[in-house]
Amino acid sequence: MHRHRSARSMKTKTNLFVSVVGVFLLLGNIGFAAAQDKPEDKAAAKAPAQPPALVEVAQIVQGETEPMVEFVGTVYFARKSNVAAEVEGVVEQVFFEEGYRVKSGDPLVRLGADILETLINATRADHELVLVELEQAQKELDRREPLYKEGSVSESAYDEYFFKSRMLQNRSMSLKASLDRLLLEKKKKMILAPFDGIVVRKNAEKGEWVDNGGMVAVIADDRSVDIVVNVPGVMLKYLKTGKELTVKSENAKLTGKFLSYVPKGDVATRTFDVKIRLLNAAGLIEGMEARALVPSGEKRQGLKAPRDALLDKAGQNVVWLVKDSAAKMVPVQVTGYDGMYVGITGSGLENGDMVVVKGNERLREGQPVTVGNK
Repeated sequence: MHRHRSARSMKTKTNLFVSVVGVFLLLGNIGFAAAQDKPEDKAAAKAPAQPPALVEVAQIVQGETEPMVEFVGTVYFARKSNVAAEVEGVVEQVFFEEGYRVKSGDPLVRLGADILETLINATRADHELVLVELEQAQKELDRREPLYKEGSVSESAYDEYFFKSRMLQNRSMSLKASLDRLLLEKKKKMILAPFDGIVVRKNAEKGEWVDNGGMVAVIADDRSVDIVVNVPGVMLKYLKTGKELTVKSENAKLTGKFLSYVPKGDVATRTFDVKIRLLNAAGLIEGMEARALVPSGEKRQGLKAPRDALLDKAGQNVVWLVKDSAAKMVPVQVTGYDGMYVGITGSGLENGDMVVVKGNERLREGQPVTVGNK
């Protein structure tokens, strides 16, 4: 019995010793891992700060700006032509398709001229015959004129060839005019492009009959476009012919000039079509959407900054100021426009503050900056 108790006690002590050793080993591993982590933490703490951002700045100034409202409009080609045939005939050949670019004088459609050719030949032959008869009558008149003056030929004999010559001269001129008209009609059988542009509609195919005045194509001059927006009538008084307005389309900012407004409004909405014309440097196409800034009130005094300083951050207009060589973001409200300047108001903004106009897209709050204006 005593031997069994001793063995049991020895077993318990052995298990206790193994447990204690396991705890010490576990604590040693944890300490070793912590020791390994410490150099990395020190390295992270010693990592160099982000280098200063290179930016260009401009000064916020005091001045006049004009309140503007943005309207959605539509792009239209400034000039379009319904190209028509001046003569009738059957279409023999078409030289274009919709979307083709054409230059002034390029052939578009050729009409058949077979019957016209026979009429031209017949008229030319009649004209040449009359010229021969006129030559004979003139020679006879020239021969009789001195005889008539001498009294050797009667007046009636002289008058016969005199009036015959006059009649043949008039007949010759009439046939010449008819021949010229037929030749011109033949020339008109080839329908030409009236100006440089792009074909937006094709209205003729081979074998079709085209009437005099019938349309064969629609060509648009896409070098300039009109932006048409509907604005309330109360805003028309702020628009003057030639006034420059900003237009945005397809991520492009363009400048156009107010051309005119249509003096007939929508009775239901009391809005009027306003036309803004601009050079089509962005390759706009009729039917595209465009947004135009239209003046909505009188000019007012306030702070203004270059338009390049204004950014859109999640729907909020902001500018970046340079304060103590660091970037500071300020939310702002747009109050108006003045050419390449935009009127702004915001908390803490002052006349003379330096605002970032280039390099502001990736700035962070408090980031060091280096001014590198050209």
